[in-house]
Amino acid sequence: MRKINNEALKYVLLIAVILVLGVGIAYAALSTTLNITFNNLTQNPVTWSVGFQGTTATGEFSGTSATSSSCGSATISPSAVSIADTELSKPGDKCTYTLTVKNTGTISAKLNTITPTAPSGISCTTNSASMVCGNITYKLLTDTTNGTLLSTGGVLPANTPETIYLVAEFTGSSVVSSSIVHSGAKFALYYIQA
Repeated sequence: MRKINNEALKYVLLIAVILVLGVGIAYAALSTTLNITFNNLTQNPVTWSVGFQGTTATGEFSGTSATSSSCGSATISPSAVSIADTELSKPGDKCTYTLTVKNTGTISAKLNTITPTAPSGISCTTNSASMVCGNITYKLLTDTTNGTLLSTGGVLPANTPETIYLVAEFTGSSVVSSSIVHSGAKFALYYIQA
């Protein structure tokens, strides 16, 4: 076997080190740093505003009663609708109130829950958007032609109105011998950020 001269080995190692450093320097010479800088980026505030539109609404009567029936009127504020002086006399009598909910904010809203509250002292069967209280049925509808109940989960985009219908109808089959007054029947609509 042939011995390698120490001097020759030193030269080979020196050349190897120079080559490695040369490749490293060559790669370093080819690198570039790119910078991206934001100046004056402003995050605009969001606005949240979902509410009823208008100040009053008159109920539309339908049915067969010629007398003793009235839909009265609804007083509207952005957060509440109050209906007074409604009288239904016979099966089939109905009052329909057209209401507009509008999202005037800058972000979408979603109808998260509908909570019905029965009238004081009257037993009711409730669903989220309908209540049957004795002879009277209360409903929240998205259209009156098909009778589609308002449902949760619907998204109301920013700056968009939505029409809903509140219906009070004499759906029972029996007439009563004395007046029954319903007071405090309510639907609470709870919207959240979509």
